[in-house]
This record gives sequence, C-alpha cells and structure tokens, in this order.
Amino acid sequence: MKTFSPLRFNLKVQLIACACLSFLAFLLGKVYAYSLLLGAGVFIVPNMYFTYYAFRYRASLGVEWIHQSFMIGAMGKLSLALVGFALVFTFVSPLHIVSFFTGFIVMIILQWWSARYIANTVVVENE
Repeated sequence: MKTFSPLRFNLKVQLIACACLSFLAFLLGKVYAYSLLLGAGVFIVPNMYFTYYAFRYRASLGVEWIHQSFMIGAMGKLSLALVGFALVFTFVSPLHIVSFFTGFIVMIILQWWSARYIANTVVVENE
C-alpha cells in the first residue's frame, strides 16, 4: 500500500502551478516568466527545507527533539528566504517586481490551500 506524503503532494501542487503560471507569463515576455519563477522559487526552496527539517523526527523521540527541529527549521526557512530575496535583487537584472512578488504570493496561497486540503481529506489511520 502506497502511503500519502503531504510533502510530495504539496511540492507537486506548487511545481505544477508554477509551471502553468510561468507558461502564461511567458506569453507576456521572458522577463515576466523568469521573474515569476524566481518569486516562486524563493518561497518553495525555504519551504521544502522547513518541511523536511521540521518533520524528520517522530513523536516517539520526545517533544524536545520535535520542538527543537521546528525551531531550527523555522530559522533556516527565514534565513533561506532572506538570502533568496537578497540574491535575486542583487544579481537579477532586468527583474519585473510585480511578477516576482506574484509568484511568491501565489505560492503562499497554494501552501495555505494545500494544508487545508490535506487536513480535510487525509484520514488518520488510527481512527
């Protein structure tokens, strides 16, 4: 039996949406498309780091390990996002700012939707 992975589901949803949106943005121009992709990437990479790092321990190891991994994961996510913004704004020219932030904001909204979808549809096996 194949188990459901919220991490894989979330990543698939975000990458599919990112590909579709960047294709539509490419119709407007190349700068729009790569600006949108960069905005989405600045959200996706730190988010995947947090998800991997925060959920690597099980409850059997103790609350302290889980709490510590969440805290370190959150700090790493914030740091990676800041570095991503700094790198993009420093080294990418030309950059369409609206497309960049559109990609970032759409990924945030997809994250919220995906979390709600997973919480409402995944059945806990122990029930």
